[in-house]
Order: sequence, then structure tokens, then C-alpha cells
Amino acid sequence: MQLLARHLILVSAESESDAETRIRHFFDNTSLVRYDRISIAEPPVAAAAEKFQERLDEGLAENRRLLKQFIGELGTAGCQSRQDLAELPQGYQSKVLHIIAHFLDGFIGIDSAFYNLVDDSHWLTEQTEKAIQDQPDRFWLFSLEGFAAKPETAVLLHR
Repeated sequence: MQLLARHLILVSAESESDAETRIRHFFDNTSLVRYDRISIAEPPVAAAAEKFQERLDEGLAENRRLLKQFIGELGTAGCQSRQDLAELPQGYQSKVLHIIAHFLDGFIGIDSAFYNLVDDSHWLTEQTEKAIQDQPDRFWLFSLEGFAAKPETAVLLHR
């Protein structure tokens, strides 16, 4: 098995085991990424835990870093303005634009460092942030690793 991706997943549920079940159900049913195996890389972090906010901030910061990196790659590939998008060649440049779009529209991909399963988003809404503060016993962060037996045959929409 080859490691394809690592994700930090925010989930809301009544218990830690229910949270894990929701995450596994999501990955079993999404058509955006396919892994032959998902493993929990480290123990989940409850919102009430001291390190929760630090981990959450790290995940969000990594998504921002990745988004800026992809925007930079698109610029390096010759796309400097909105008008350039109409002339974007099919291939590498359009694929980078596709990845950027998914960071903004909420579709998970193998490039997603942090994913908010509560809002189907790469970011944290004010509403969810408030819910975490009000009900910290209902939110967890799970560090996951996604593996594929044959990466070349896996459904990977983002690389």
C-alpha cells in the first residue's frame, strides 16, 4: 500500500466513535477521492482538549499555504489575469485551476490538508466556530492517512 494523502478532518457527532463512523462513511461514499484503506494516524483530538485550537489553526494555515502555492503555480504557467483563463490550455494549467476551484467550492481532494466535514469546506465558518465554543464535547479532529494498493488505478481527481 502506498500513502496517497494525509487529511485533518473536523467532524461533529455525539461521540468519538460516532465521529469516526461518519468520517468512514464519508470516504466510503464520496466519488472525489478513493482510498483502498483509511487509517487514523494519531488519536483524535476533542474540541475541549488544549491542543485542539492549535491543530485546527495548523490545518487551516496549511490549506491557505497550499492554495497560495497553486495560485503561484498557475501564475508561473502564464495565467496572470482573469482574461487569461479563457485561453488556459487543457492539461497542467487547467488541472491546477481545478484544484484551486475545489479549495474554494468545498470538494475534498487528495491535496486537502484540512477538511471541515461539518460544512463540507476547506475552511471554518463563523457558525461552526461558535458551535465548537458552545458545544466542545461534540467536535473532534481526526488525522487520517489514505492509502492505495495501486495508486495508478485509484480515482484521484486532484493530481
